[in-house]
Amino acid sequence: MKYYAVKCTDSEHIVTSWSECERLTHGVKGTLFKSFGTKEEAKAWLSGVSEKFPEGLRLFVDGSFSPDFDYAGWAFVAVENGVELASAYGITPQPAESRNIDGELMAAYKAMQWLKANNRTGVICHDYEGIARWAKGEWKAKSPVALRYIEDIKGLVGNANFEKVDAHTGVKWNEHVDELAKKAIAEAKKAKNLQAKASPSLKNIELDLGLL
Repeated sequence: MKYYAVKCTDSEHIVTSWSECERLTHGVKGTLFKSFGTKEEAKAWLSGVSEKFPEGLRLFVDGSFSPDFDYAGWAFVAVENGVELASAYGITPQPAESRNIDGELMAAYKAMQWLKANNRTGVICHDYEGIARWAKGEWKAKSPVALRYIEDIKGLVGNANFEKVDAHTGVKWNEHVDELAKKAIAEAKKAKNLQAKASPSLKNIELDLGLL
């Protein structure tokens, strides 16, 4: 038996026949659907998880935004079998257009860069659904930040699988990367204030804090 997961703009469904799936999707704009061998896999896909991967190399990513700062923070932590291998954090190179989403996408991009540079394949663990949806072509990118993300990850996405994790549920590495993204903003704000005091005429500053 096949299970068809159907994601409409305002509802979600799991059906067991192609005719039911076709009825829900034919001629309906913005509808996504995919078939699975089990109901659990279909439920996971609807929640933003396409597959579950075994333990191994995982890169937890997150973004942050503060209303009193123009740029979003980003961070990733690479973990293999429970041991931290690397981490990075910083702020977006341009002012955030979609609050923390800019940081989320930048974090995923930086994580994929790390995978490519180290010739590794790993699982990007994310709590923002668009990271995987846009990367895999399941969502059509329309906003400038999404279009930029699609362009940035060309040639990188082949090294990455994706797994959605729930935000703020006590998952150790997910909480850690959230703190790093916030730290990026805090450090950038502090640096901006110091720079403004040293050069009162300075109007704008762009920082990339880079690798730890």
